[in-house]
Amino acid sequence: MAFIKQNQRQCERRVIQPLVNIHQEDKEIILEAEIPGLNKEDIELEVKGNELILRGKTDKSDNNIPKGYTVIHRERCPFDYARTFIIGDDIDKGKIEAKYENGILTVRLARLEEAQPKKIEIKE
Repeated sequence: MAFIKQNQRQCERRVIQPLVNIHQEDKEIILEAEIPGLNKEDIELEVKGNELILRGKTDKSDNNIPKGYTVIHRERCPFDYARTFIIGDDIDKGKIEAKYENGILTVRLARLEEAQPKKIEIKE
């Protein structure tokens, strides 16, 4: 089997901003981030002041190449995910929940009770 020799580019670690969908419901804001190729343990999510910080790290380094193998062509390089979101004062920072399934991180940001919409009765 013959391979076409291609220009080898450097395979350096890079940082990618994950793609997200954010939608609002009455009691919470839901953020869904697309971060495939990670294990739950590779993801960090933290709140600092009014920032929600998302980080993830892949390990596709040369250490994963089996002994005795020679790399002919490589496009899948190691990378990190990183993205920061500003959250409002209407979010209950103590009630933020996250779940990671099938490459999607779902973060539920509970809104404070006083920030949730309230129906106002119209009197005669």
